[in-house]
Amino acid sequence: MLRIQLQELLNMMELDEYHPASLMAKQLAVSEKTVRNRIKELKSVLNQHGGDIVSKSRYGYKLVVTDEKKFKHFLQEENESNIPETIQERNIFLLKYLLELDGWVKMDDLCDMLYISKSSLSSSIRNVEKIMNQYNITIERKPNYGISVRGDEFDLRRLLCHYFIKNKSFKEFRARDNEAFMWIAQNVQELLIKYEIHLTEIAFDNFIDYVYIGFSRTRRGYHLNLQFVSLPTIGVKEISFQRELVEKIEETYHLRYSKDEKNYILLYLAGKQRVGNAIENDYNFVIREEIDRLALGMMERIKQEYHMDFCSNFELRMTLNQHLVALDVRLKYGLPLTNPMLDEIKKQYCLAYDMALQASAVLRDYYKTEICEDEVGYIALIFALALNKDTNREKMNILVVCNSGKNLLKLLKYQYEQSFSDYVDQIYVEDKIGLEKFDFSLVDYVFTTVPITWKIPCPIFEISVFLGENDVQAITNILERGITDVLRKYYTPERFLTDIKGRDRDSILKEICDIIMKQEQVDDDFYELVLEREKYAQMKYGNKIAIPHPNRICSPYTFAYVAVLPEEVLWNGEYVQVIFLTSVSDVKGGDDSNRQKFYKSTAQFALNRESVQQLIDHPDYETLMKLIES
Repeated sequence: MLRIQLQELLNMMELDEYHPASLMAKQLAVSEKTVRNRIKELKSVLNQHGGDIVSKSRYGYKLVVTDEKKFKHFLQEENESNIPETIQERNIFLLKYLLELDGWVKMDDLCDMLYISKSSLSSSIRNVEKIMNQYNITIERKPNYGISVRGDEFDLRRLLCHYFIKNKSFKEFRARDNEAFMWIAQNVQELLIKYEIHLTEIAFDNFIDYVYIGFSRTRRGYHLNLQFVSLPTIGVKEISFQRELVEKIEETYHLRYSKDEKNYILLYLAGKQRVGNAIENDYNFVIREEIDRLALGMMERIKQEYHMDFCSNFELRMTLNQHLVALDVRLKYGLPLTNPMLDEIKKQYCLAYDMALQASAVLRDYYKTEICEDEVGYIALIFALALNKDTNREKMNILVVCNSGKNLLKLLKYQYEQSFSDYVDQIYVEDKIGLEKFDFSLVDYVFTTVPITWKIPCPIFEISVFLGENDVQAITNILERGITDVLRKYYTPERFLTDIKGRDRDSILKEICDIIMKQEQVDDDFYELVLEREKYAQMKYGNKIAIPHPNRICSPYTFAYVAVLPEEVLWNGEYVQVIFLTSVSDVKGGDDSNRQKFYKSTAQFALNRESVQQLIDHPDYETLMKLIES
């Protein structure tokens, strides 16, 4: 196996390309003389394995292969040495190694172990230390001894649980004693059934991992001290489950669990119950007053941000409460959680995920900690259920105009109700005279048997008095297309901007708001209201997009302005290049029939990094609509 310096040197060299010694010396942070000496060593090794290094004055050195079969075999043996190759792999290796380290380790020994230079190792150690610091764990450095990990055992276990399970490297951690892991899994499953304790499949898998980590640490002589941890209320069944599980472990593996070790199991069990269990009818739980206040606060936040009022939805409120009981434990004690469904949730329930991000701000403020994506994903499932039960929001409202008397108007309304119930929510009927006082914000389309010669703010389609088969199909096609076309009511060509000159948040918003003031019906203090909303905690999409809006309703209809900037600007701590400035009307204003479609499409676009980048690369209105309608 090559020594550290020779391995790095070999990694730098490519076949049939010369590399100056000065460049390699700079990359390795050594002198040119040292590089030349190491090249001689590497050349000697390669000569035995089908390779060579040749030099050329003023060009440098290049790698050549003299025996392809021997050289491939040599490289294969080097690659199979289980040494991490990428920076990410090296960081995980170091994190795992240091957490399991008893005592101290010298930097030189780590360099030889990983076949990297001291500068590369120092960089990786700094990355690992940043991860550890999030869990109140530090790396102590001591001359002649090296480095060692320092931290509370509870925090060390939190990091072990979260990082290795999250990065899917937990199998390596338990590989040393897979038999014990399988024994724990089987006994936990049997006892959960015995005591009728329900865990979802995901929560069960996570709980097994946590119990095993506690078991392996206890077996190695590391013990917890939970004297400052106030345990949540635990039921009789859970306590009986814990007692019998501990007794079985102690008897089988000749261990002695302290009171704190037993409470450790109860703590994780309390944090895992009902995870992702939002759609099951299990109401056997205690809701504290502060938990209910949090649930109501989350629903109120949705009302403020989306103007969708779920506050009277008792089922949603109870489901949130049920979920928050266990979430409260996880957030208070920093218990880790994984959500293998996260990517699918973002894709399938983009609006619900967007809502969950906004609602999570209430939890962040209360618990003074960031809410991880995994937790947001579970909350999104709860909102997805509430949204899916409200099917009428995807339907449209239409107006039917006819001058042939009230009886025919009633007949037409009945015909449309029977023929288009899958597409239409409300059907209004009027004669031509009644159009003068009709509020067109109530409808999406007008179908008329008589010509309408003046301009009205809705698409108009002329129809026959009596619906034939061809008429039904034609109107069905219009309504099907309308589910998509309705977005063009909110996003119009004149609302798509590419010539914004501002280079900071406030000046960009001022420029866009000035255009809005000229083109739309908004309150005079529209810009000030948008700026005031920006003072609140903002949702960060991380996709170069920001979605500002006023902090109250100030327009009689809903609209969205889209600005694509020529370059990125710093916006509330993140770099942004696409601005969606939205304004929604009051629900009472009547244009709410497709509000959910508007929110859903906007959220789907904002959460899609590729779509945002595609708009940046091709900043035109039709590209926007193609992406947002897809």
